Amino acid sequence: MAGGWRRRARALAPWLLALLLALALGAKLIHHAQVARALLHPPRTPVLAADLALAQQALHGGVQPVTFATADGLLLQGWYKPSRTGAVVIFVHGGQGNRLWFLAQAQALAERGIGVLLYDSRASGNSEGDTQTWGDLEQEDLSAALNWVSARPDADPRRLGAEGFSIGASTVCMVAASDPRIKAVVLHNMWSSLDDELSYKSGSALSTWLLWLDFWWAGIDPDRVQPARVIHQIAPRPLRLVAAEGDHDTPIAVEQALFERAGQPKALWRIPGADHVDYREHGGDALRQGIAQFFAKSL
Repeated sequence: MAGGWRRRARALAPWLLALLLALALGAKLIHHAQVARALLHPPRTPVLAADLALAQQALHGGVQPVTFATADGLLLQGWYKPSRTGAVVIFVHGGQGNRLWFLAQAQALAERGIGVLLYDSRASGNSEGDTQTWGDLEQEDLSAALNWVSARPDADPRRLGAEGFSIGASTVCMVAASDPRIKAVVLHNMWSSLDDELSYKSGSALSTWLLWLDFWWAGIDPDRVQPARVIHQIAPRPLRLVAAEGDHDTPIAVEQALFERAGQPKALWRIPGADHVDYREHGGDALRQGIAQFFAKSL
C-alpha cells in the first residue's frame, strides 16, 4: 500500500507543481492588470464649481473658464487669468492631478501682472480623454494651449513660459525643446525618460516588459518621452529645475543628471526634506516667489 501511494504521489507531483505555477502566474497577471489600469486610467479629481470661486479669490478676480481643442480632437478645460504685461505662463500638472495643482504658483505670477493658463490635461480633471499617456500625447495638449494663448489679444506670443510637474514636466520639456514659442521653462521632479521611469517603478524585467505591452497597446510611444535626450535643446532659453531631495518617486540623482545635460542659462533648486508631492509645502513662499521672479525676469 505504501509503495502504491508513493508511486501515485510521484506521478501527481509534476501536475501539482504545474498547477501552483499557473496559480502564481495568474495572480501575477491579475496584479499587473490592476497596476497597468491605475497607471493608464487613473481616477479623476474633478474640478468643482466651488473651485472656480477659490481661483477667483486667489487670482484676484478676472478668471475665465476656457475650452480649447487638441489636434487629435479632445476638448480640454481650464482657467485663464489675462495678462497685464503681455507675458503668460502655462502650467501642466502631473498624473492624477488637475489645474488646481499650480494655483498657488499662479497667484504669485498674477500678482506681478503675468497672465496664467491652468488646464486639465487629457484624462484628467474635467477634460476629455480616458488614457493618461505619461507625457506622450499630453504634448498635443500643451501645443493646443500654446496655440490658444498665442491668439489672445492680451498675450505677447514672444513672451510665453511654461511650468510642469512630474508627467507635466516631461511634457513641457519635450515641447519646449522643439517649440521656440516657449521662452522660459520650470520643471519639477522630472524623469530622464519614460523607459527609465517604468523600469525603476516596475521592480523586475518581467513587470517592465508587461507594462510596455500595455503602454504599446494604449498607443504610447516611449521615444516621444525622452527628456534627457532633448533638454539641452531648450538653451539658450532660461531653465530652472526643481528637485525634492527626499523624492522616492524620482530620485535626486536623476534630477542632477538632467541638470548636467541641460545648457545654459540654468539652475537647480533643491528642496530639502521634500518628497515627490510635498515639495510645494517644503519650498513654501520662497519657492513660489523665486519662480515668479524667474518668469518676470525671463519674460
